[in-house]
Amino acid sequence: MKCFTSGFSLILMSALILVSTLLSGCGAESVEVTKSVVRPVKVVEIPDPTSAAQHVFPAKVAATKRTELAFRLSGHVTEFFLNEGDAVKQGTVLARLDSRDARNTLLHREADYELAAADFKRKEKLLKRKLISQADYDLAKAQVKSAKANLASAQDQLSYTQLTAPYDGVIAKTLIDNYQMVQANQAILVLQKDQSIDVVIQVPETLVNHLLQLYPNPTIRAQVSFAIRPEQTFPVTIREHSTQITPGTQSYEVVFTLPQPKDLTVLPGMSAELMIDFSSAQSNHILAVLPSSAIVKRDTDGQSIVWLMDEQTGLVHSQVVSLGRVTQDGVEITQGVKAGDKVVVAGVKALSEGLKVKPLRKQRGV
Repeated sequence: MKCFTSGFSLILMSALILVSTLLSGCGAESVEVTKSVVRPVKVVEIPDPTSAAQHVFPAKVAATKRTELAFRLSGHVTEFFLNEGDAVKQGTVLARLDSRDARNTLLHREADYELAAADFKRKEKLLKRKLISQADYDLAKAQVKSAKANLASAQDQLSYTQLTAPYDGVIAKTLIDNYQMVQANQAILVLQKDQSIDVVIQVPETLVNHLLQLYPNPTIRAQVSFAIRPEQTFPVTIREHSTQITPGTQSYEVVFTLPQPKDLTVLPGMSAELMIDFSSAQSNHILAVLPSSAIVKRDTDGQSIVWLMDEQTGLVHSQVVSLGRVTQDGVEITQGVKAGDKVVVAGVKALSEGLKVKPLRKQRGV
């Protein structure tokens, strides 16, 4: 009997120890704290409005005035010794044709005119003495006019045998060689004006409206730097702009001009960068332009809000904003944010006041 009681006690004690162990294990699990999840969001920083209004465009240099020169006559070139890059003054003879035929023709026309003029003088005297008819006199008068016109035409033909510079410039390209036969209106050389140069850029359609607000304001703040000396900038003024879009680029061609730099040789075709300050064309009330995904309507009062993230704590809070126009770049914000604010632009629907978040990627600029 004692053995049975002793065995029963051992079994009961083992059962109690097992139950105690199980209860202590359940208690350990019940006190374990669940780790909080930090939600990832996409954040952008509100830029300084002044820097956001400045845009840099790749540009190409072009000659302000560029002309292909040609003879008005066909002929044999006898004088053409210019080289590309030579500077010429207005009126300088650039090339000459063989003028022997033109000179001979001119001599014939001079002789015809002198003969017609002499005949007219004789018949004028004879008419006064009534020795010829009025018809003979009128015929002699007409012959003088015809001979004079032929003489003027021959003089013009002789002048066409030489090609002169219409303005001061630089020989951009020569298209023939000396002693070559050329046809009338065949291009001989390309002359470009060297007093000023043009800088051509392509402006996206999203910025054309701002540019047109500045044009033709001469005080537009724009400057260009050339690839051969990028550290130096030169002020430029807008000269003209295209009203037709460039196919395939959705942009418009805009031409700026500036005087030829004195200490720098800038040639057509060189690359450059042109910076335009659009701040005077943009409203001072526009603080930022945000994507529509960053703006939500608050259920309690229907106001538009954005979520701002505290960079130090990672906590978000809502901020009431005033909206402007909806543009192709996003929605204009006129009140409620300032430069440097971190705005959540993706994942805003799952946010709540004081929620801790972490940015997926920092992006500077809106």
